[in-house]
Amino acid sequence: MASWIRKKKLVVLALCIILLGGILQPAMAVYAQGPEYTAEPKPETYYTKEDCVVYAEPTYTSTILTTIGANVPVQVIGSYSNGWYRINIGVICYVKMDSLTTAGAIGIKNNTDVQIADAKKIADEMGYQFVYLTLNKEKKIEKEIFNSYIGQKVILYAKIDDEVGVSFKMLYNDEVKRDINLKYTKQVTPPPKPADGIPRIIELTVEQETELKGQIAIFQFKVGYDKKVNVFTADVDTGEFLDDPMAKHPYYTEFSEFAYAPMTQVYNMRVEESEITNSLSDTQRQRTARIRQGIKYLDDDNKSYRNSVHGKLRKDTEYVDYNY
Repeated sequence: MASWIRKKKLVVLALCIILLGGILQPAMAVYAQGPEYTAEPKPETYYTKEDCVVYAEPTYTSTILTTIGANVPVQVIGSYSNGWYRINIGVICYVKMDSLTTAGAIGIKNNTDVQIADAKKIADEMGYQFVYLTLNKEKKIEKEIFNSYIGQKVILYAKIDDEVGVSFKMLYNDEVKRDINLKYTKQVTPPPKPADGIPRIIELTVEQETELKGQIAIFQFKVGYDKKVNVFTADVDTGEFLDDPMAKHPYYTEFSEFAYAPMTQVYNMRVEESEITNSLSDTQRQRTARIRQGIKYLDDDNKSYRNSVHGKLRKDTEYVDYNY
């Protein structure tokens, strides 16, 4: 019996020693898994949104180095899985991902580009600020960039390719709700030879349509001098091209190798260009000049329609956009 009690005491003592040793032993450090960092093999240019805060480290508790305004190009050299970019602005620093965008205004890179210069000339003639937007690989204009110009007397220009560009004439105070997709698929049907008045046809199909409730998109098409160009707009609901005064935009390229068509949507279009066989009348010249400036409705609208939208126009653009 005494032997059993002694064994029991030894077991208890051993357990106490083990427990005490565990308590006195230094605790093992446990580290949380940090965010994953991915370096950009080729730094990509992004653009700042308004009030972009730049930090010394990828955390809100680090030192704020500076705050940058909208549309400033920065080089992104890496990213963190927790929502931070590593950037190079002469020094290495960090910004939140949602403070940058991949499409922004950087000014005209090539002043000798005839396509850009032609669009800028129109803006200058009307007294509008001209802003050239560089498109990202997806050819989208981020809605934040677009909406940052709402209410300003400005024309935003985006060069889609060497034949097609678009100017956005900011007229109203209505913001777009999503990015504007300018990725078009182009199909060209040349006329048979000899042409005999049969037009060359260009069909443009966009990946995602956008209705512009408040602004005007002035599409620019490179077709050559002395051409008559009809641009047909597709119906957003049916996808069919409409041949009526509201959907058809006739233009004469007497003074420019580019034709223009103002629209209230970004959607599929069909462009038909043919040779001019006679001189233009004064009325045709005047109409062409106004279409080039982005005047969509001339004799096609009525007084009640003009009155319904007139209140939305900025006061300094009323004289440009409607012909009474």
